[in-house]
Amino acid sequence: MPRFENQRVLVTGSGRGIGSAIAHRFAQEGARIQLVARSIDELEQTRSELAPLASEVRAMMLDLVLPGSACQLVDEVARGWGGLDILVTNAGAAAQGGFLELEDNAWAAGFGLKMFANLRVMKHAWPLLKASAGHLVMIGGGTVRTPERQLSLVSAVNGGLASLSKSIAEQGIIDGIHVNLVQPGMVRTSRRQKLFEKWSSQEGIAVDEYIERTIRQLRVVRLGEPSDVAEVVAFLCSDQSRWMQGSIVDVDGGQNKSV
Repeated sequence: MPRFENQRVLVTGSGRGIGSAIAHRFAQEGARIQLVARSIDELEQTRSELAPLASEVRAMMLDLVLPGSACQLVDEVARGWGGLDILVTNAGAAAQGGFLELEDNAWAAGFGLKMFANLRVMKHAWPLLKASAGHLVMIGGGTVRTPERQLSLVSAVNGGLASLSKSIAEQGIIDGIHVNLVQPGMVRTSRRQKLFEKWSSQEGIAVDEYIERTIRQLRVVRLGEPSDVAEVVAFLCSDQSRWMQGSIVDVDGGQNKSV
């Protein structure tokens, strides 16, 4: 039997990119999927793709930054399914730039979504996960290991998430919830592709040439795909990984060279 047959799965930020790939991965093994994102077009596209795979697909257009939105989302899950087995907190993107360049509102927005909005979802969903002895996987980012000047906000948010994950995992031991964090490296998403196009244009070179040069500079096997992250998330939500608690897993093709 598939590992996730009829499991109740909520993935935040699941309209596109890594979140969509994670939802696809669980759907392939018969899970019930709750999608949530801010774009109705992306949600409908992902829902149509999942419909032939998942036992059930639900979608909610919601801005998780708004007060009360996390409670609204979790209440919808509780009403529809009566519980929750897996939560993956993937929502969040932060403005690019150095700390001298970014306006104050960019910092508030970056932390507001990726840190605080996901935190509220985890807090409201905690009783459901406790009741099911469920799984929580947080999605951070590799810049926590290698902070970059032009990614000052992203690096700061990811650093906070890494520390937060350890604290949440400690509570998970008490409450029987399986908690881990995944830190993707450079993944080929539509957002990343736009950045490649911007940066290559600034340097006056072709985007493919820019990408190849980046791979050499990072000394990685290749750029990641959203499905690479999704495979690791699926493993961390399986019983085979139950002895991993509070782990921080780098999925980056070898980008992080620290011990």
